Parts: sequence; C-alpha cells; structure tokens
Amino acid sequence: MPGGPTASKERRPSLTTRLGNAMSGAFGKKKEATPPPPKQNRRLSVTGATHQSPIGDPNTTGTVIDRNDNEWLRYFSLSNAGYEPDGHKKTNQDAFISIHEFGDASISVFGVFDGHGSCGHLVSGYVKKEMPKALSKSLLKAETTKAEPDCKAIAKIINDAFVGVNNRLEVDKSIDSSLSGTTAVAGVILGKSGSRRVVMGNAGDSRAIIGYEDEDGNIKVKELSDDHKPDREDEKARVLSYGGRVEPLIDEDGEPIGPHRVWLPNMMLPGLAMARSIGDDIAATVGVHAVPEVLTYKITEKDKFMVIASDGVWEFLSNEQVAEMVRVCGEDGEQAAREICAKSYREWRDEEEVVDDITAVVVHFQKW
Repeated sequence: MPGGPTASKERRPSLTTRLGNAMSGAFGKKKEATPPPPKQNRRLSVTGATHQSPIGDPNTTGTVIDRNDNEWLRYFSLSNAGYEPDGHKKTNQDAFISIHEFGDASISVFGVFDGHGSCGHLVSGYVKKEMPKALSKSLLKAETTKAEPDCKAIAKIINDAFVGVNNRLEVDKSIDSSLSGTTAVAGVILGKSGSRRVVMGNAGDSRAIIGYEDEDGNIKVKELSDDHKPDREDEKARVLSYGGRVEPLIDEDGEPIGPHRVWLPNMMLPGLAMARSIGDDIAATVGVHAVPEVLTYKITEKDKFMVIASDGVWEFLSNEQVAEMVRVCGEDGEQAAREICAKSYREWRDEEEVVDDITAVVVHFQKW
C-alpha cells in the first residue's frame, strides 16, 4: 500500500533527461509529448547530442579489438559502442591507436580519441588515421638510439603532431568539425633498456595512467595526463580571456545540470564539456585549442602496466579502481580490458539512460 515498505521510491529524472529538457528550452523549441526529449551523454557538447549521430555506421558501430606484443611490451585494446534506449545501434565515436613497433621494435605508439558532436566519429577516425602520419619516425628513431632520449625533443614531436592534425582537419572540407571534435590522449614509448620513457600528450578528458608497485608490493597510480575540464583554473582563465563563458547548463527548475561547459558569450553554443580538443572550430573562437599538455615518465622495473581510456571509463571509475582491476587480472591484458569496459558499462546503466562509448588500452611492460 502507498507509503508501506513495498512502495517504490519516487525517482528523480536522470541527468540525461534533465539535460534534454533544458536543451529544448535553451534553444527555444516547444516541448512535445512525443518524441521524448533527446537523451544526451553528460560529457558531450550540447550541440553534439547522441540522437544527431548517424545510426549504424558500418565503419564505427560495435566492438573493435587489437592485440600484439614484442620483447618490450604486450597490449590489448578494446573499444565498445555505447547504448541508446531507442533500440537503434549506437555509432561508436571512440577510436584508438595501438602500434607496438613504430619504425623500430623499441618504439610504440598508443592513443585514445573520444569523439563528440554529430560528426564526432568522423573526427576521431580522422585523428586515428592522421596522428601516426604526423609523428616523425625518423626523429623518434634517432631519440630511441640515444643513451638518454631528449624528452623535450620528443614532446615537441608530439605537440607538432596534435597541432598539425588539428590544422589539417580544419581545412578538410569532407568533415564538418564546426561543432564536432574529439579528445586525444596519445604518446610514445621508446628508449634503450634502462632509459625507457613514456611521453604522453593530452588534449581533453580521456586519460592515461601508469600502474606501479610500491615497496610493500601494492599497486599505486601515476597519472600521465591531467583532464582539461573547463572549470580547471588555468583552462577557465584562458576561455574567459577569449570572451567565452564557463558554466553548467541550467534545467527548468533553475538547477545546474552536469559539468561546467564552454559557451560563446551570447549564445547557448557549443556547450563543450572540455577546454581542449581536436576539431570544435566554433569552440576554438573562445579559447578551446588542440595544444596538448605533454608529460614524460621514466619506466623502471617497478612499473607494471599502462592504461589509456576514454571518459566512458573514467566517468564512474577512479584511477585506483582501474589499476586494481588490472592487478587482479595478473598478466592477462585482454581480461583486464574486458573487465574495465564491462564494469564501466554496468555503472553507466545504473546511473544513466544512455551509455557512453567505452575504450580501454591495457599495456603491460615486459622489459625496462
């Protein structure tokens, strides 16, 4: 009976539903009983609602895997399309790079790209294709042969690759990147034994971590990237200096919805939930850019693995949770990647009506 122990608790509409309602109000659209309000991933740009994305793109829908190994490392990469409650297949807007031998057996390239906007899958696919071309194999090979690689030189190679790919995308008329873009966390592992380095570039809120073993045998985490959220003090200052706004969307009850976003000064566009990305030409007019932050890390025998993943993982799982899942799986990178993606999927289903695309690259180090 009502109010009794078996009565169901009234549940507040999910963030995606509230966001959909607020979006319709923000753009002056009349609410209708049908169809239902568009469902939107909490992180994506307001202009890049998932319902705008192509349905069932044969090149991007579904699951993509990759694996390989050599004397230095072994990896397993997994990318799964998310879920939409309307019953249609969701186009996977994530993409990844996993190249275990990049011009030399001692050089590897890894990256994850999380697209957003109506053409987000095209942008992430473009970056996946063009990023390896933009990285100079000859310069990287010259560094890997040195007793100590010049990390500043390698960082410049990565910086130039990010910026160069973004500049070429901007003039590529085959992809509309005005309101679409992608995060990018990508870098190289190289060097002789005893001087191995990870040099990782990041633009956006995908993330890379190292799992290392402390003196007591416990797995600890070292971040290889720092999320570029719009309310991060330095990122916000840059956007404001370009005349943009940084604030969350407000729902019909006057309450903030989800994260802070980047907006034009006098328009409810683009609503980007990150302050750096590749693409997003309109957001670039208010300070969003593709220049990566580049971090370097020396690999030693205490370092066991690296995980690179899209925000589909990091939205609900902490660095420590992900590292622990890899530890429990031992040397099995495939099991670890599948466990990470499966756990992330369950968390999304529990919290939201939609599920973001989920990508994880698990790299185990075999030689230092």
